Formats: sequence, C-alpha cells, structure tokens
Amino acid sequence: MTAFPASQIPVYYINVASRLDRRQFMEEQFARLGIVAERLDAVTPREVSDTRMAAHQGSGTPSAMARVEVACSMSHEKAWRLFLSRGQPVALVLEDDVVMGNGLKTLLSPSVYADIDAELVKLETTYELIRVGQIRRTAGHYAIRQLLATHVGTGAYVITADMARRVLADPRLQAITVDNYLFSRKGPVIPSRGLLQVEPAPAVQLVHYRGGKRGQAGDSDLEGDRAHLRAARPRRDGWRSALASISYTLRLVAHILPDPEARRQKRRAIAFEHDA
Repeated sequence: MTAFPASQIPVYYINVASRLDRRQFMEEQFARLGIVAERLDAVTPREVSDTRMAAHQGSGTPSAMARVEVACSMSHEKAWRLFLSRGQPVALVLEDDVVMGNGLKTLLSPSVYADIDAELVKLETTYELIRVGQIRRTAGHYAIRQLLATHVGTGAYVITADMARRVLADPRLQAITVDNYLFSRKGPVIPSRGLLQVEPAPAVQLVHYRGGKRGQAGDSDLEGDRAHLRAARPRRDGWRSALASISYTLRLVAHILPDPEARRQKRRAIAFEHDA
C-alpha cells in the first residue's frame, strides 16, 4: 500500500501489465512532477466474465460493448473499490496514456476540493466544444467550473468516495462505457452541481495530444474494437432517443439559467495547459 503524503490526495493510475512502455511513460512523469502515485493492474478482456458480457453479446443492441470496453470500465470500478476500501475520501484516477501538465500537483491538495460541492472533477480535455459555468474555485492558474455539456473521456478525473459508492451501486453502470456514464448525456451524472471541469486542463490523453510525437505509448488497445463496434451498432429507437434528449435538455437548462456566465458564453474547447 502506497503511503500518500497528507499534502496530496491519493493518485491511482490504471496500467495493463503488458504495457511496460506506458508504465515507464507515467512513472517518468510522476518523478518529474514530484507526485506520489500507485499503479493499479488493469482488468484484461480475458478477466471479463461471460455473465458480465451477457448484456452485450452481438452488435444488435445500442448498448453493446466490446469485451475490451467492459474491461476498461471494470478497471475504473477496481480503482474506486480500492480507494473506498482504504477509507480515502477522494482520489485522482488516471489512465496510463495521459500527458500531465507541469502544474498538476497544484490540484492534488485536499483543500482544492473542500467546500465547493465537488463530486467528480474532470482534469483532462479532448477538445470537444463544451459549455462551462462560473468559476467555483481557483488553484494556481487553474479555474474549476461546473461542466455543463458532454465531455467524454476518463483519462484523468478526481472522484469522491460518495460519488464512487453511488456509481458502483447503480446497475446502469454496466450498460454503457464508463466514460459515457460519467461524462456524457447518455449517463445520469451530467448535469449536476458536483460535476466540474478544470481549465486549462492539466491532462490530455496521447491520442489528443498536440505537443509532439505520440510514440509507442500512444498506441491504443481499445480503438480498433471500438471502431468495429460503432459501425455495427444500430441507432436507438427514435422515440426513446427523443424523450432522452428532451429530458437532458430540461435538466441542462435548469443548471444554465441561474448561471449568468453559462448563459452568455458559447461552447468552446478547453485548452491543455501547455498548448501554444
């Protein structure tokens, strides 16, 4: 068990045992930034039970997931269970292909997330056009705002114990990918007061990184299977999709109307902190 300093929230990074290149990539960044982190063995597709896959067999359902996607979701569940079992109130969860900004350590102080109703804080950017609300807190050169739009990706996020318990108890988690559950309109989390976004983002996955060559660590274990499955998935039933869209829009409006900054701004991409 890693001894995390009192000045830093626990940091766990998910890494497939066979990806030694990514392990080295992450460990070198932690050493450079002075961050204490613990490696967590990722769940592999071979470890996904047939029972867990039963709802996703075949591509004839909009909720179908590839075994590698289910393994990814289970890896995040494993991380949540670990920090819950240790009685830790909050943790940063990272995937092993994340480029970290030089200021990331600033956001690891427990005081950053106190008294702002933070439950789930997205630290990465995928450069999607999103809407954010008023600044809830500043930390160094970072602003923490309410996230008011889909911004998928689970490369880097801070999650509280209360949120982790609720998510693990929700059967809907097994129906969609973990990034869609947490950060898209397909899941139940967005919009909520406790869902926040850091700007500029102190993290970006290699697949989105604009700062140079990706190297071998940027090769994805997921994308081939995901692309194949996306092509095979049917569209959702029209009326169900319409109802879901209406419900999402009404909930979103309820969060935007009281926030003058969210009302007047246009959707925009969140920059990575080292973008030129």
